[in-house]
Amino acid sequence: MTPINLSFRQTLGSIRPVGLIYSITLILGLVVALPFYSTLLAEDQDSLAFLNLLNGFDYTIYSDFMHRSRKAILPLISVGRWIGALYLFLSVFFAGGILLRFSQPSARFDTGLFWQACTHYFGRFLRLFGVTFLFLLVGAGSWLVAGSLVAILANDAVTERGQFWIGAVFFSFAALTGTLILCIGDYAKVLMFREDSHQAFKAFGQAGRLVFRNLLRTYGLYWLFILIGSGLFGIYFLIDEAVLMSNWSTILLLFVIQQLLILGRIGLKFWALGAAYVTYTILPKPTFPLSQTSIPAYTSPPTAETATPLSPE
Repeated sequence: MTPINLSFRQTLGSIRPVGLIYSITLILGLVVALPFYSTLLAEDQDSLAFLNLLNGFDYTIYSDFMHRSRKAILPLISVGRWIGALYLFLSVFFAGGILLRFSQPSARFDTGLFWQACTHYFGRFLRLFGVTFLFLLVGAGSWLVAGSLVAILANDAVTERGQFWIGAVFFSFAALTGTLILCIGDYAKVLMFREDSHQAFKAFGQAGRLVFRNLLRTYGLYWLFILIGSGLFGIYFLIDEAVLMSNWSTILLLFVIQQLLILGRIGLKFWALGAAYVTYTILPKPTFPLSQTSIPAYTSPPTAETATPLSPE
């Protein structure tokens, strides 16, 4: 069975952890959405102009509203940015629990053990996040800077179409480099989990060699998940164009579809990390001279209901 099929079956059997992550995401979203909705009700002054936004975005209505209510809206936008940063850290935090789930596919889901795994691996995965972000900044950022310089130097020599193609080419290189670095970061998480490593830079380098030696089976699989996620967004936009929010029933329908999309994206991230885990277990590995090979301290002795142990055999 291929890694994508095996990880998909294991993801379908992980409804509880996926639902748990979705519930936390929904609660954090409501922290911003409810005050934002209350502020909009207080600031719209019973204006009917906002009803026009149901049929599509109107910049004039937006600019007039922001000019009048900027002081009330900007603090909520700031809170939204902090919630976005918190989402990013939560994705790092949940990685340990997700990998634990895929290391014990037949075990009954234990919420307490899931939280322990998230906490246990958070510190090392946070360091890995810093390493990945550094490589992302240098790798993808260098393409964007180079593209900007080329566009400035060629400003008088090419047309607007030429400027567009210069930007498109360098942006494509930046996107390919960025997604490759993120793919390596995922395999570095798996490596640190499987080998109980604490060295983020070394794990990232070893994961990079593993990815480059098996580019189609690792980076190709990563792009498959990107295409699936893009397809989900495309389906949503088609539904959004087809269903006009003319009454409460259509608004409720689109809200449910949006929540299904969010749940699908969470499941897709869960599935993608699981596919990286399964792929890592079947690929030939380089030698890892690590000092720690024991089972993490939070694990309990195996019982009749416990599946395979956390540490590799």
